[in-house]
Order: sequence, then structure tokens, then C-alpha cells
Amino acid sequence: MKIKSGIIILTVLLVGSLMLTPALGSTTQAGYQTKSLTKNLETVTVDFIDCTGAIPVKKEITMSKAEWNIITDELQSIATSETTMNGKFAAQLSVFQKHHLVSQGANIDALLVKFNKKTNNGLFRSLQERVPKSLPINNSIFSALSAISFSLENENGSTLVFGLNTFINIIGFNIVSIHKGYATNGIQTNGLISSSVPPGEYAGFIFGFFGYWFGEKISTGVYSNLTVAGLAIITAWVPVS
Repeated sequence: MKIKSGIIILTVLLVGSLMLTPALGSTTQAGYQTKSLTKNLETVTVDFIDCTGAIPVKKEITMSKAEWNIITDELQSIATSETTMNGKFAAQLSVFQKHHLVSQGANIDALLVKFNKKTNNGLFRSLQERVPKSLPINNSIFSALSAISFSLENENGSTLVFGLNTFINIIGFNIVSIHKGYATNGIQTNGLISSSVPPGEYAGFIFGFFGYWFGEKISTGVYSNLTVAGLAIITAWVPVS
């Protein structure tokens, strides 16, 4: 009788262990999947600023870190593949529309007409004729009436970028903005004066901006991972050692 009881107890233990092992495995797998899902769903909150209207329109957007990286990569590929101002701006707009940052109703032809109409202003034309065609500094960049794109961050990729966003608007232009940070893929312009500089630490300004920028806001005028894509009347950048 004792032998039979022992056999019964042993059988129960074996069956219980067989049921418990898969359950533990499922729990471990579920825990791993939860951690992986949490990692994959890491989000960032960004300011997205539309500078194509009479005044800049800013909205706060939360997106996944993965999508943020995809957008910046796609914009960077445009910077190196497009060779004309209009082509570059059109491709930039399509990226923002693809990721639902800009309305599908935004029309590239209408935007270009608006930009050209604004830049026919006598003051802007006079400025473009008077400014120098280059800067006497190595790895500097100067451009007029051009498409521009760049991404700025701290050199170690983790902290901050300074952007003094004055947003003084005259006839629909963000007249001046001043920036400083590490250009992860350099800075490229395509237009009346086309140029590019390699990755590095830069300080620069944009006069008369027409387009879009977005970045992780740390505080007023300070962003992390700031990305700018659009058209500029005048822009100049110099390396900062």
C-alpha cells in the first residue's frame, strides 16, 4: 500500500513539474517580450514648427524614437541625392507628409509660388546682391536662395543644441534664427549658391526661413536633436573649435 502511495505521489509530482515548466517558460518569454516591446516603443516628444505661413505654427507631437530616426535618415538621404532647390524642398515635404507631420493637402507648387513671390521683395533681392559669395574660413558655408537641411545635436549625441528662435516674422518669413550644435551629417545647401560642409561643431544663422523644423525641446531656445528642412534666403555657418 505504501509502495502504491509512493507511486501516486511521484506521478503527481512529475505531472505537476511538466505543467509548471511550460508555464514558467511562458512567464519568462512574456517578461522578455514586455521588455522588448517597451524598448521598441520608446517615445520622444518634439516641437514641430511650420514656417510656411504668415506666422510660425508650432505643435507638440509624441512619436516613437524609431520613427524619429527614420525621418532624420530620410531627410539626410535627400540632402545628398537631390541637386536642385525645388527638388530638395519637394522631397522634404513628401517625407513630412508620409509621416503625417504636414497635411496631405499641402501643395509643393503652391508653396514654391508663395516662396518665390515673397523673395521678389526688393529688400531681399538687394541683400542677396550685396552679401559675399563665400566666407574666408575653412569648412564654412554661405548660401543664398537655397534649400537647406541639417540635424544638430551635442557631439556625444545625448544632450543639447542651442537654438535662439526669435521668430520675428515679416511677410511670412521667420526672419532670423541662430543655432549652435554638432551637425551629425554636415550641412548642405542647394540653390543660387550650393555648398556643403562635413560633420562637426558649427554656429550659424538663417535669415528668411520657409519650411519646417522639429526637435526635442529641453527649454526655451534649447533643443536636443534639432532637424531643419526648408528654404532660406540667406544662411551662413562657421566651425566652432
